[in-house]
Amino acid sequence: MNRGAWSIGPVVAAMLLGACAKGQEAESTPPQLAEADYPGALATTLTGPDFMARQRLRGTARGREIGGEVVLQKQGDALTLIGLTPFSTKAFVAKQQGAEVKVDVFAPEGKLPFPPRFMLLDVHRVQFLGLPGAPLADGTHRGEVGEERVTEVWQGGALLERRFERKDGKPGGEIVVTYEGGMKDGALPSRLRLVNGWFGYEIAVETLQWQPL
Repeated sequence: MNRGAWSIGPVVAAMLLGACAKGQEAESTPPQLAEADYPGALATTLTGPDFMARQRLRGTARGREIGGEVVLQKQGDALTLIGLTPFSTKAFVAKQQGAEVKVDVFAPEGKLPFPPRFMLLDVHRVQFLGLPGAPLADGTHRGEVGEERVTEVWQGGALLERRFERKDGKPGGEIVVTYEGGMKDGALPSRLRLVNGWFGYEIAVETLQWQPL
């Protein structure tokens, strides 16, 4: 399988369908997360080649085991993220064109552990919201992207890890993305892990299928 331009997700994400959730929600976690809870800005210029990818996601979110599949497509500065149900029907479709985002949710209310915008933001943090000037020299690099402090670890021209922290500390903690084997020339590895310390979820992402567009 060619994984040359795989992107998260997702970031992402995206992460994950409550229809597959197991276990009980932690008592300390709020019952609902709204789009406004997740700070950050989406990139309006999307770098890298165009592609379509199908990805499997597994992890935990707010005290629950979650899993599912998504389809992610990039064409120029347009990004489409489709969450799939266990029956391969659409749970949601999130489309971004420049600064405009449109989301349609088809799953029953309460079946998504968090809003699709969270998923788009995670996709962007993995792929599009890093420090400028890549590839960077070997070692640890720090800088700012918007209202966030970003730390990256590079080795041999490959990005091994990326961390995000809010400058105002709201919310506290970090988002940490670990690229198994490293991300080089914009090509994500076959597996990565995103740990969101802001909202208490962790996602492992595996590429099932990728094709250029």
